[in-house]
Amino acid sequence: MINQPLRYFSAIARHGSIREAAEELHIAQSALSRQIQKLEEDFGAPLFHRHARGVKLTSAGEIFLRHAQTNLRQIERVRSEIDGLKGLRRGSVSIQAIESLVPHLLPRAVTRFSERHPGITFEITIDGSDQVVAAVREGRTDIGLAFYPPAEAELETVFKMREPLVAMMSASHPLASRPKVSLADCAAWPIASPMKHTGSRILIDVACKAVGISISPSLETNAIQLRVEFVKVNHGITFLSRLSAWDSLRSGELVAVPIRDRLVNNATIDAITHSARQLPLAAEEFLRFLQGEFQDLHELAYAPLKREAAATVSARSMRAVNKASMGDRRS
Repeated sequence: MINQPLRYFSAIARHGSIREAAEELHIAQSALSRQIQKLEEDFGAPLFHRHARGVKLTSAGEIFLRHAQTNLRQIERVRSEIDGLKGLRRGSVSIQAIESLVPHLLPRAVTRFSERHPGITFEITIDGSDQVVAAVREGRTDIGLAFYPPAEAELETVFKMREPLVAMMSASHPLASRPKVSLADCAAWPIASPMKHTGSRILIDVACKAVGISISPSLETNAIQLRVEFVKVNHGITFLSRLSAWDSLRSGELVAVPIRDRLVNNATIDAITHSARQLPLAAEEFLRFLQGEFQDLHELAYAPLKREAAATVSARSMRAVNKASMGDRRS
C-alpha cells in the first residue's frame, strides 16, 4: 500500500500508543514497532519518546508528522481524482458532527446523496464541538459540523447557519408564555446544561459573564435528549438551538422562548474543514450538497417563526391603519 509507513506513524501519533494504533490498523503490535524503528533508523533520529503510558512525539517526530500528513492528503487527493474519472462511482466521506444534527439533517442528507451516488460510503462520528474541531485540526475527518467553533488559522469555514440558542422549557412552565426571557430570568429555575468546553456551554458562560450573572446547573450532560427529558418532567430550562429539539417543539411538549441577551443570538452551526487540506472529491461534492440540505431544513424549522413574525407585522399595520382612520373621522 502506498505510504503505509506514514499511515502507521500517523496512527501512533494520534493515539499516543502503539498498542491502540495496532488495534485500529488491525496489525500486530510487534510489526508496528518494527516499522517505526525502521523509520527512525532511516532518519537517524528518534521520532517518539517511549514511556510507561505510551509514546510522545519528539521534536523530530513533530516535523515528520507534518510532512507525513501532507503526503497522505496528497495521496488521498490523487486517489480521489482518479476515482473522479469514473464519475464519482466510489469513495468515502468522513464526518464529525454535533448531536443536534443527528435526528434530521444527517440521515436526510446522507440518504439523498447516496441515491445519486450509491458507491459513496460514509463514516460519521458524533461528538461535542471541541472534539469536532480537534478532529478537523488533526486531519482525522474530512468535514466537521460544530456549534460556535473558535476561529483558528487551521480551520476554514465553508458555510454557516445562524442558529441562536433559545430557552427550552415545558409548555406548562411559568415563563413559557413570555415573548422573551433573559438569562437572569432563567437562572432562578433548575438548569440542564451542556458539558464544559462544548461550543454551546462556552457561549452560555460568556453571555452570563457579560451580564454579570452566574448559573449553577442542576444537571450537566453531553446528551441532548437527557436535557430535553429533564425539562419535560419539571420546571427546568435548558439552552438549545431549535433544531436540537425540533420534534418536541412540533408536538407541543416543549416551548422555545427567545433569549434577550445578544451574545446567544449570534450563534451559528459551522461546516469546517482543514485550511491546508484539499478534500477528496466525494467529500467536496457532499459538502456542496449538504449546504443545500441544511438550508432547506433550516427554512422548514423556522417557518413557524417567520409566519408568526409576518402575522405580528400585519396586525400592527392593521392597527396603525385603523388608528389613522379613526383620526380622520374625528377631524
